[in-house]
Formats: sequence, C-alpha cells, structure tokens
Amino acid sequence: MTATPRPKIADVAAAAGVSVPTVSKVLNGRTHVSDATRAKVQQALDELDYSKRNAAAAQPGMLQLVVNNFDSPWVLATMEGVEAAADRLGYAVAYVRAEHVSADRWRKLREPSANRLDGVMLLAPRSGSRLVTLVRSLKIPAVAIDPEGTEGLDIPSVSPASFSGALAAVGHLLSQGHRRIGIITGRKHSPGHGRARYAAYAAALHEAGLPVLPELVRDGDFSIESGMRLGADLLDLPERPTAIFTGSDLQALGVMNAAAQRWLQVPGDLSIVGFDDIAQAALTSPPLTTVRQPLAQLATMAVGMLIEQQDGHGAVPAALEVATELVVRGTTAPPAS
Repeated sequence: MTATPRPKIADVAAAAGVSVPTVSKVLNGRTHVSDATRAKVQQALDELDYSKRNAAAAQPGMLQLVVNNFDSPWVLATMEGVEAAADRLGYAVAYVRAEHVSADRWRKLREPSANRLDGVMLLAPRSGSRLVTLVRSLKIPAVAIDPEGTEGLDIPSVSPASFSGALAAVGHLLSQGHRRIGIITGRKHSPGHGRARYAAYAAALHEAGLPVLPELVRDGDFSIESGMRLGADLLDLPERPTAIFTGSDLQALGVMNAAAQRWLQVPGDLSIVGFDDIAQAALTSPPLTTVRQPLAQLATMAVGMLIEQQDGHGAVPAALEVATELVVRGTTAPPAS
C-alpha cells in the first residue's frame, strides 16, 4: 500500500490562503499574526492532520547542524535553540563537527530512508568554507548561522546585527565619559563580525571626535585565552585604557581575569563591555555589561528558512540580520577622576 505523502508547510499555506512564513509564525507561536489569520492556519493544520502527523511519525525528518567546535557556550546555546525550533516542526537534529563532514556521508544521508537528511545548518562558516561549496554541489537545502561574512556565500544566512550592536556598546562607554577605550577584536582582518565590530568601534570614536589609537587595538580570536593575553597587554601599557570593548563575552571574561591579577577593580578602575550575552555573563562578579545576541531567534529563523527551501520557497540566497540589544549590568561606570 502506498503511504500518504506527508503534508508540507506549503500545503498548509495553500489551504489557508497565506504565505509559508505566516504558517511558520503560527507554528512557532510568533506574534504579528492576526487572530483571524491564525484561526485559518490552525484550521488548515487540523484538516491536513499536520500536527498529528508530526507527533505520530515513526521517524522524524532530520536536520544537521555543523559546528566548528563544541567547547563554546555560544555554540551550546545555539544548539539548544536549533533543537527547540526543529522539535516544534517535527524534526530531529544531528550534530557534527565540520572536520568530520564529507561528500560521501552527505550523499548517503540524502538517500531515501526513514531518517533522510532534509537540510543542513552551518554554524559560523568561515570565508571560503568547503562546506558551502559541498552543500551547493549536492543540492542540499542549507542555511548559514552567523557566518564570517556573507559576500560570495551563495546560501541563505541569518546573523546578528554586529555593527549596530558594537556601536551601541562603544557609545555607552563614551556616554559615561570614557575617552581612552581599548578594543580586543575577533579577527578584524577577516570578513564578518570581527571586522564589523571593529568598524563600529572606529565609527563611534570618529563621531565623538576621537582618533583610533593603534596602541589600544588588539586583534583576538573570540576566545577567553585571547582576552586574558591581550587584556594583559592593554592593562600593562604606561597609560592603560579606562575601558575595554571586546568582540565576545569570553574575551571579556579573560579581560576581567587579567584585571583581577593586577588588583584592578571593575568597574572602578576599568569598565568592560562584551558581546553575545552568554549565560555566564549574568553570573560574573560584577555581572557583565554586554550586547545580547538573540540566539533563540537566530535558530528559529534558520530552521524556518530550511523548511521553506524544502517546500520550494527561499531558493534565492538572502542575508538576514537580527537586531541585537545592549544589556547594561555592573561592569561599566564613569572613569575614575
């Protein structure tokens, strides 16, 4: 007996007379959908037995999240967001390190089977990544989450608004009276967020009539180790900065460690602003002022973009940005007089 084809989001959208993104919003409990539209979508879901199909399926569809490493709180938080968003749509998620991906493995996973690979999310792919070329050549639906630059990426992507977030961070320090502000970037010479955050730092100083002093700029790699090492560099200058903006929260934690080793008080002697708002940021002493990345929203959007590709939508590559938010906590204050 031939199995009844499982309904797709596109089928629900057609039955309800709405767009695929609108169905995704309803499924994900998002706002900005009228009650009347939500009722039409829910009626279509019920008539097509969409939700029951997801709950009763013996094997859910499978999405794969490819990561560079598993040792970052930012990566783990993104994984949680992806899994939650996929589960709401009836998909399981498999995780793999980028170095373990091969064309043969992906070809086998794309063969018809109960756990066929339906799509791939690449987390923070670097410029020129072989994985982007691979998913394109194998015609696998794919989305990049927080890539290192979108120029020439050739697959849809979703990223935090790094420039505006960094601009808010440095603007906050300037508004408190800081003029000697250091920065520890994340690969500022590579396309992507490190460069964008550095550009925002330079733009904020320029707007305030201040020069970018090379002695206050350090090029890091987003790690806590680079925060400790480069933070020590800045704090050992004959005239140290009164504030430091870092490209990641992990770097900020490293700077806090370097400051403690030198008996410097935060924020009395040194103000610090990070970027990401990982879980540990609210637990430091004092709690870290940072720029919040909406990781759950990034994950939900990435999963939705994958599903739309499977349903014949979203074929044209698009680079979407999600707004960030400055979270002021306890590591910033006016400079000591």
